[in-house]
Amino acid sequence: MCMFLSLGHTHEVVREYVQDPAILKQLKEYQQQNANLLQQFDKLRQDMANQNIESFEDLQRYDQKGADALVKLATETKSLQMQGRNIGFFGLTSTGKSTMINKLINKEVAETGAGETTTKIEPYDGQGYRLYDIPGRNDDMTYFSMEYVAFWKGLTARVVLLTTSVKEMTKVFRLLDAINLKYDIVVNKFDLVKSEERDAFKAQIKQEITQCGLKGANHIWFVSSQNPGQFPDWMTMVNYLTGH
Repeated sequence: MCMFLSLGHTHEVVREYVQDPAILKQLKEYQQQNANLLQQFDKLRQDMANQNIESFEDLQRYDQKGADALVKLATETKSLQMQGRNIGFFGLTSTGKSTMINKLINKEVAETGAGETTTKIEPYDGQGYRLYDIPGRNDDMTYFSMEYVAFWKGLTARVVLLTTSVKEMTKVFRLLDAINLKYDIVVNKFDLVKSEERDAFKAQIKQEITQCGLKGANHIWFVSSQNPGQFPDWMTMVNYLTGH
């Protein structure tokens, strides 16, 4: 979506970040139908930019009234109407999103590699479902626009990838919790954890989820997208996400 630039003019830069023509068309129609709501979002986001507030956590800390207003706007935002099963993959760069998408689609469609950085929302079609590779950031205010909230709400599933700690994506979890959206956590590259340390690592991740008070965590899977057959959580995850 348009969330990464021009806080006050998100509607002007949508096409720079959306690669799916159908979603782009829907978003433009959505903007026209919700012009007043869009204006309120833009004003609030501009106020936050003026205060140098860069995360929902900061907004709660320094401007609770603004945080409440933002949550109210997000609550009023209706879901984008998307056909079929639509799954969004979110995670920092190098968490293995692209590799995971390639394995799920069963072909090399997403670019991978050490320098791989998604800068646009990329859609990839599977058999009966569509996967979205979402740019890797842990800056939740960047994503808090009317269009992005509508997109998040319209997804069948929101998958957040980690590799070492829940704290990698705490800001995003706080945002999703604030607007009452469920999400699934995938701990990728589990094969890189020494076999004798895996149980302790699982316990650590689950403890972090409890300590952080994450409300929307739905499923937690420990997998290796490089070696899908190594851990049973992979097939459990695939069957759930694809509706099989």
